[in-house]
Amino acid sequence: MDNGIFVRFREGINLFNNHSFYKCHDVLEDVWFDVRGSSRRFYQGLIHVAVGFYHITVRKNPKGAVSQLSKGIEKLSDYKPGYQGVELDSLLKEIEICRDLIKNGISGEFNIKLIPKISFEKDLFNDTSR
Repeated sequence: MDNGIFVRFREGINLFNNHSFYKCHDVLEDVWFDVRGSSRRFYQGLIHVAVGFYHITVRKNPKGAVSQLSKGIEKLSDYKPGYQGVELDSLLKEIEICRDLIKNGISGEFNIKLIPKISFEKDLFNDTSR
């Protein structure tokens, strides 16, 4: 296993779970760049989700948030029920709830407490850099 990818992936998840979506995007994009094969779409899906939550929490851009979250949901759905140690079934349901709330118009600030945490089981992670 390439510890560089594992360490960066875990860092990206931690950044996401701490609502540092822009930094998460940067870290996961770096991982995505190094990964080859079919798993690239998985990382790209996570990047879209991070960017979507960045759009709603920082940029206050609901249209951008809905677009990015939808792209992330579409890409990540290919990997259900879980992939690379990330449980996707409940994560995707929670992202869909957030996307639909944003899509249907929210009054005031988006409640950051609604943003799901990424559940990660490190023992299920596989090196995908090759």
